Amino acid sequence: MNQIKIERSIKFIQSLYIPGQLYFLGFSGGKDSVVLYDLTVKSGVPFIPQYSNTTIDPPGTIPFIHKYYPSVEIINPRFSFYELVAMKGLPTRVGRFCCEYLKENAGKGHRTLLGIRLDESFARSKYEPEQCDTRRGRKGTVSIRPILDWTDSDIWNYIKFYNLPYIKFYDPPFNFKRHGCVGCPYAGARMQIIEFKFFPRYVYALLKAISVNRKLKPNNVFARKFKSEFEVFHWWLSGLTIDNWLQDQANLLFQRDYESEIRNQFPK
Repeated sequence: MNQIKIERSIKFIQSLYIPGQLYFLGFSGGKDSVVLYDLTVKSGVPFIPQYSNTTIDPPGTIPFIHKYYPSVEIINPRFSFYELVAMKGLPTRVGRFCCEYLKENAGKGHRTLLGIRLDESFARSKYEPEQCDTRRGRKGTVSIRPILDWTDSDIWNYIKFYNLPYIKFYDPPFNFKRHGCVGCPYAGARMQIIEFKFFPRYVYALLKAISVNRKLKPNNVFARKFKSEFEVFHWWLSGLTIDNWLQDQANLLFQRDYESEIRNQFPK
């Protein structure tokens, strides 16, 4: 276990604390937020841990938080993920509007501790340990990332050494590498399919939301260019652009039955 990193992270939390104020801590229920929570407790500074209920996290996330981290405040959104899909359509890898609605209100306008790490993605490799959020509507928000340089091994060594409770989805039969929204397009098409196979009821909730969207927005791309919610869902999992997916369909000799394919791939 890397004791130097542990001590440095705790001192970092302490050094950026402003007396008389409270830190906010973004708690997802995942392994990184579990470690960040424990480090912040060890730092001795006052903080308010908050979980943003995305309504599409793996089942059991909220009961896990209630059982092992009862001090975490649950922030429920105005609209569920499925309601957002019905209103706005599906998020994509480059257009994840859902994050803004469902995940970014916790700690808004405050100094917020986040369990973000550099090795999670290339985009995050550009993050700074302390960073003001300059986006519209986020005035006063400062993101503080005490475990930015921690590796996966650092995280798991810490959890095992201190015997911290963590959510079951990292273990067999799931073996998830991340804990977050089920089917997030940012995780890639392969991971979307794996997660939906474990939690097929999310597939059918999404199909229902897509169907509502096509009826509410008869002039949008999902209604105009696709014949059914099953076609929309198949495109979404393909990782292709809409135009490329439609071109593939145009090259088929026989029309595919996407409803049957999806029902067979994700049995209830």
